Amino acid sequence: MGRRAQASLEYMLMFAVGMLIAAIIIYKLIGVKGLAIWAGSQMNSTGEEISESLQNLSNTTR
Repeated sequence: MGRRAQASLEYMLMFAVGMLIAAIIIYKLIGVKGLAIWAGSQMNSTGEEISESLQNLSNTTR
């Protein structure tokens, strides 16, 4: 049972290290400023969609 537990732990550790490396690469490619610009545009478009939906909903209930 000890060897299987060790193998599982090693697998999880290597997976975590791989995810960390992938996150660092994505961070370097996109950058904080690019990510902030993307998030801001997503928030604006989502806000507009919600506003339009609420407007349409209020028009149909009248």
